[in-house]
Amino acid sequence: MSGTIALRNVSLVALCVGLVWSNLQHRSSVHWPIPIMLWAAYLFLFPFISNDPTIAVHSVLSQWGRGLLAMMAGAGVASVLFKRTQGLAFYLGLISTVPILLHLCLFAWKAWETSSIPWGYWGRESHHADLGYAAGQAVILLAAAIVVGNGAYRRWAAALIAACLLSTAFANSRAGFVFALVGGFLVFISVYVARSTHQRRHVFLAMMGFLLSGIVFFSMAVKEDSRWPTMTSDLMAGFLGDAIQIECEGTSSIESKIATQYGSNGEAERVIASVKNGDAARVVVLRAGIALASHNPWGSDGSRLAYQNLLREQCSQPVILMAHTHNGWIDTILALGWAGGALYWVVLSYFFVTGYTYLRSSNHLNEWAIVLVALSLFWILRGATDSVFKDHMLEMQGFVLAYAAANVWLQRLAITHPAKKKE
Repeated sequence: MSGTIALRNVSLVALCVGLVWSNLQHRSSVHWPIPIMLWAAYLFLFPFISNDPTIAVHSVLSQWGRGLLAMMAGAGVASVLFKRTQGLAFYLGLISTVPILLHLCLFAWKAWETSSIPWGYWGRESHHADLGYAAGQAVILLAAAIVVGNGAYRRWAAALIAACLLSTAFANSRAGFVFALVGGFLVFISVYVARSTHQRRHVFLAMMGFLLSGIVFFSMAVKEDSRWPTMTSDLMAGFLGDAIQIECEGTSSIESKIATQYGSNGEAERVIASVKNGDAARVVVLRAGIALASHNPWGSDGSRLAYQNLLREQCSQPVILMAHTHNGWIDTILALGWAGGALYWVVLSYFFVTGYTYLRSSNHLNEWAIVLVALSLFWILRGATDSVFKDHMLEMQGFVLAYAAANVWLQRLAITHPAKKKE
């Protein structure tokens, strides 16, 4: 949710301080796995190999370090609430839908004021992507509650999932809407991966209902958002020419190719505009980011402006200058180097493997193992389409994934060492 940086920081610090005190009083059973420890070690060593140690230290403390704090907080909260964890996936999903519900309320008020449906209205959010991130996480948590929780949870969870799909459709958040659907299907697939079979018929019916809702809302979104019909042709245009040259000099080097390929009936002008600031521009900036990453294997200064800074080393005044590459993995590599990108991929993969292993070895469904599998895959895939490994997204990932993983760890410990559970 936009404008809540101070609230998030205070809450995170308060949680960590309280949990440290609690662990001093009662020894915690949660262990920090090697992938997360390696990720943390790399972050604190990175300033020594960066091209600007001062900015790198600030970046680690203000951004990457907060993701680590969120992991500590998530695992700590799970250790405190472990015996009261039943149904918490629903409540955590409910919390995640707060910006969604607020957006729908403001959307309804705007519609009342204007006597029309204000498609593309974001409410109090500064960008529709923030609604999409919240919706994707919420759908996964709520879908997990549906397949594991009781009847009351299922009804409310289904209504909240519909709200998430409706919000992203109203906001014209294409990726947000698509990945909310992807998140739900990842949950259902996780259930089919599990050894437990007694709920598969129920899950199949839920999946069909989810699919039908998605089709209805998708039809609404395509009808009202003019970018959908032209998206494929725009994306293909982004592969024309040299990406760095286009970013530095503009579209002059490819305009003749576009005119030849798309004709002169106004379509060429539209495609050129897309290369400057549209779907085609996303492909161009991605290609430029990959080229910069190949020439800067150790990244830059760890900041969220890594792409802009490295591009300015190629040309001091780029004609087209986007904030980032719209790819979380490339942005992470540009900021922290290939080693940093690989280590964070290992962290997310570790969460996936932890959930997948538990699902395959257990005879009953565990909502947190399902969340681990679906949510880790969600962020891995989402990172390929947008810059999601920064700011509050790192805190979202760190807290929820560590919370889910700690619940799985503790559940496994309770099964293998029942005496410890009693203590």
